[in-house]
Amino acid sequence: MRKINFAIWVTTSGLMAFVILCSLPLSLVFLQLCFFLLSGSLIWMVITILKEGDPSSHRFDERFYEDEDVGPH
Repeated sequence: MRKINFAIWVTTSGLMAFVILCSLPLSLVFLQLCFFLLSGSLIWMVITILKEGDPSSHRFDERFYEDEDVGPH
């Protein structure tokens, strides 16, 4: 779980930095490089979550969300 939290933190902070940089008058090439790096970190985050994440013990029909039981009453 530690790797997943780190991947989410890095990707989220990279997205926030990209949004802030887009508001500044910078060159287009620099913003394209930042966007390329951000897309790479997004792919890294997805792969990390798929590899390190724990699958749910419930089927989709039993529980739509893990925190709420929406099965038959």
